[in-house]
Amino acid sequence: MGAIYIIKGLLVYIYGFDHNPPHIHVISGDDEFTITIKDRVVEGRARSKDIKLINEFLDEHECEVMDIWEKAQRGELIEKIKY
Repeated sequence: MGAIYIIKGLLVYIYGFDHNPPHIHVISGDDEFTITIKDRVVEGRARSKDIKLINEFLDEHECEVMDIWEKAQRGELIEKIKY
């Protein structure tokens, strides 16, 4: 699956049938990390400015991202969104 969001050069992925808790995958250059949508737990390698940007994005779009997560877990088609 391609990136769901592209946020100032950060590629954000949500994979279908992925494990819980609900989370997103973020790729920025050589860095790659996951962050849980609700609790904001970060795993992987990331610059603090990228984490801050993703947290700000999730602050504004958490419900939308959770809706996409749920669709992906049901195997529904997800459209790419650029911010």
